[in-house]
Amino acid sequence: MKKIELKNYWLNIWLKASQLDSIIQSELKLSKSGLFLIEEIDEKYVDNIKNKFNRLKTWEPLEYIIKNAEFYNLNFFVDNRVLIPRNDTEIMVDKAIDEINKLNNILLIDVWTWSSCIPISINKNSKNIKKILAIDISIDALEVSNINIKNHNLDWKISQINSDLLNSIIEIKFSNKNLIITANLPYIKNDDFENMSKETILYEPNIALFWWENTWFELYEKLIQQIITLKDNNNFENIILFIEIWFDQENYSRNYLNKLSLNFEYFKDNNQINRCIKIVF
Repeated sequence: MKKIELKNYWLNIWLKASQLDSIIQSELKLSKSGLFLIEEIDEKYVDNIKNKFNRLKTWEPLEYIIKNAEFYNLNFFVDNRVLIPRNDTEIMVDKAIDEINKLNNILLIDVWTWSSCIPISINKNSKNIKKILAIDISIDALEVSNINIKNHNLDWKISQINSDLLNSIIEIKFSNKNLIITANLPYIKNDDFENMSKETILYEPNIALFWWENTWFELYEKLIQQIITLKDNNNFENIILFIEIWFDQENYSRNYLNKLSLNFEYFKDNNQINRCIKIVF
């Protein structure tokens, strides 16, 4: 075995062992601190723990195994019907919250909402939002979204809509003064697996990842055109869109937004790559 292969082998063993702690914690319903206080595990839990650990060996993501993902210091139910929330997306949430806290009478729309981790996290950190629309093309994803909306006691505030982007609401007249839209759309070119983990390729829904044929930016182009139409049909004082892009889409997105004469700003992710864009209409 080559040195690099040996290093990766032991790294994988270490990662799987650390994930075992999360499985035990989930199975026994323990806090992180409580995990260190137990000295033995009741036999009735052992088989389930073993089975879940064996699922890790098939590259199934830990979040799907324990049905939970942490995002923005909150817990969300997830399974293979939705994309697993990523830490880098928290940058978009940060920037949206900063903008929302400057405004009032806000309608928040989250497009391709998946688990609804984005609108729920934003709402938990702002009092200025009057109404939230969680939109998704996938009925399966909306089922997961609904679980999280109820778990966070927001079913009175968040309405779900099954729609291809904004198609179902583009003709609606809204009374809100300000519109904030967040969107983490599929932004990976079809069958481009080079920069993706094995767990993602094998288990996460393709509809959450692949959509592009030509520019890798087609869905965002469609969404931006819909927002322009929505603006024409309403009297919003402000419309601001926050999107997440792939690591190599900055140049194309910059050229596209400049052609439309829109004001925009990029924000860096945890790896100091421009991955989030704020677009003002």
